[in-house]
Amino acid sequence: MPPTSKTNQTALIILNPVAGLVNPQVTTRVLEARFHAAGWSTRIHLTKPDDNYADLIERETARGVDIVVAAGGDGTIASVAGALANSPIPLGIIPIGTWNAIGRHFRISLNPLGAISTITGKHKIRRMDLMKIGDRVHAMNLGVGFSSNMVAQTQRGEKRRYGNLAYFAHLIRQLFGLEMKKYIIEADNLIYRGRAAEIFVANYGVVGLNLIESALNIHPDDGKVDVLIFKTRTILDFPSVLWNAVVRRKKRAPKFLRLSAVSKVTIKTNPPMVVQADGEILGNTPISLTVLPRSVKVIVPQQYPG
Repeated sequence: MPPTSKTNQTALIILNPVAGLVNPQVTTRVLEARFHAAGWSTRIHLTKPDDNYADLIERETARGVDIVVAAGGDGTIASVAGALANSPIPLGIIPIGTWNAIGRHFRISLNPLGAISTITGKHKIRRMDLMKIGDRVHAMNLGVGFSSNMVAQTQRGEKRRYGNLAYFAHLIRQLFGLEMKKYIIEADNLIYRGRAAEIFVANYGVVGLNLIESALNIHPDDGKVDVLIFKTRTILDFPSVLWNAVVRRKKRAPKFLRLSAVSKVTIKTNPPMVVQADGEILGNTPISLTVLPRSVKVIVPQQYPG
């Protein structure tokens, strides 16, 4: 690729070296070559388990950064997005994970070269919602019930070896042993009580399929989160839940309830239950989250719907 004129722009690239099946040395060389060919300067940081992305971005911003690029799977991208909350610096995404729900939702190419072309060429800026949970910021979802048990039982080595298939193997086991627990949910000062096998708060990333998320009207840039409550007793209840929620687009059914919130959600259960957010175990209920509407700029392709 012939070099272009110098843009005098600098990209901080946060690369997860164990994401997907990439070779970090080869990926680093490709990233540097493509950005430099487009006239950009780059600084590449290979992630480590104890990284504090907010501190990293603050240090690098002081040196001069025009864009922060997250190259990795959904966990890396969500963490970097959280660290950019309320920052004027936009987020570029290069999806190289095993599932890539975030990248696919924003219509970003799963080919790294295509994703780089979007960042360095013509594109749009969309503003993504985030969720603040304690002193952490998360981007995709929070789950209490079979989703959190699935995450808790999936080892890092399994995920590295089998990708999201490791999650699904544990999920199937969970679905054959569903337990209904008492809950109290406060969503924007409204109280809801009942029993459920799963309470899932989605900013987006329900299953990473645009068709299902669009049918549920769940989007990462709509200024709200959606609370999906599954009152399923056995795996045989799921076909009717999917029919009512996805096909008929009902917000209330015998085995399903859907709420929305634009400010705050608090979940209490009896007994306390494990909580996951973006695939990370946070502890047990009770748990509260605050919606941070449209708080991070994201670079998306020109064809991404407005």
